[in-house]
Amino acid sequence: MRRHLWPIWLATGLAGLVGYAAPELQTRLVYKDHVDFVRLSEFFNGREDSSGRAIVRSQPKSRTGLYFSLNISGSVGQLPEGAKVLLDLVHPKLPEVKAFELIAPRTPVNSREMLVGLTGGDWTSTKGKPVAWRIRILDVSGGVLAAEQSFLWEGPKVVSASP
Repeated sequence: MRRHLWPIWLATGLAGLVGYAAPELQTRLVYKDHVDFVRLSEFFNGREDSSGRAIVRSQPKSRTGLYFSLNISGSVGQLPEGAKVLLDLVHPKLPEVKAFELIAPRTPVNSREMLVGLTGGDWTSTKGKPVAWRIRILDVSGGVLAAEQSFLWEGPKVVSASP
């Protein structure tokens, strides 16, 4: 009887070795000013110090804006090469959905936090928050690795009343 179970054990073990475990996300919104990113080392070498966080911005030259802080199970370095971050949101002053596609950073490798920022002209309100949002991390082929959305993203469920 045990002899017949070895193919199952082998298949299960190989699936664990070659499979990619999809990360889970926990998201929070935070507004950050330019000065929140400035460290002492920047005055000496002129380069931004990410302080161990992976940071991607809609406008890379601007640091001020609304950031989605993504806490990723595993680490940013475990995301596959070429992974993308898709951010869809409804701005409080605009009725249509705005979409942003950003390349997921792969460094720092051990970081569990990724900051995804709407910076520059993409987000100018210091106190406002999106009405609704959805964030997804996709692999190269477009498969969803992880996703999270606000409560209002789905909208109300319409139930038809049948007589």
